[in-house]
Amino acid sequence: MAATGTQSHPRVLIVDDHPAIRRIVRLTCERHGMDVIGETPAGTEAIEMARTLHPDVIVLDLVLPDMDGFTVARSIREEDPDSKILILSARDDDKAVFDSIRAGVDGYLDKTAKEEQISYAIDEIIAGRQVFSTEQDRSAMDQLGQFIRHSREVADVNSVLTDREMDVLKLIAQGLTTRQMGSRLGLSDRTIESHISKLYRKLGAKTRVQVVMKAAALGLIDIEID
Repeated sequence: MAATGTQSHPRVLIVDDHPAIRRIVRLTCERHGMDVIGETPAGTEAIEMARTLHPDVIVLDLVLPDMDGFTVARSIREEDPDSKILILSARDDDKAVFDSIRAGVDGYLDKTAKEEQISYAIDEIIAGRQVFSTEQDRSAMDQLGQFIRHSREVADVNSVLTDREMDVLKLIAQGLTTRQMGSRLGLSDRTIESHISKLYRKLGAKTRVQVVMKAAALGLIDIEID
């Protein structure tokens, strides 16, 4: 639902699937001279409302019924790079903060934040400043370092695995035997075993299970665990 606010006041869109949280944020905004021009519990509707209402700030939860807040933030920023987004979430883990920053948000608050903190964050974001705590900045840098190292490791492995080795790797993940893989690829058992030995060496594994788990961790293959 949406309401029209005056242009002289900051215009806020609230996206959260909990009515109580939406009410708290609405009352906070109204007490501090801001206009809540819309609120919604769904990510899809949030993207449409951001497109049509052009709020000054979007207060966004990360957990929504139809899609996560990261996807919502990225979609909104792709359509309008100047959009201002404040995450208000119960999640306080390092990865959530890092993924939010990667999605292009301007600030991050825990849902336990006080009314003054929420209004201050919105004002700061409207003024063009970002709102992240020192701890959030530190954790984001740590996550960035891990991300870079992981990306380099994936790139290194991808650069040394041949197409045939990737074929064998995928068949190992499917649980095929050496003979079954040979039959599927038109290769001898000996050749298949040679490819498996090279996979062991390149992925630092000693068993087929280790090969599969290492490859999955690097994002080389997808595995389903029941």
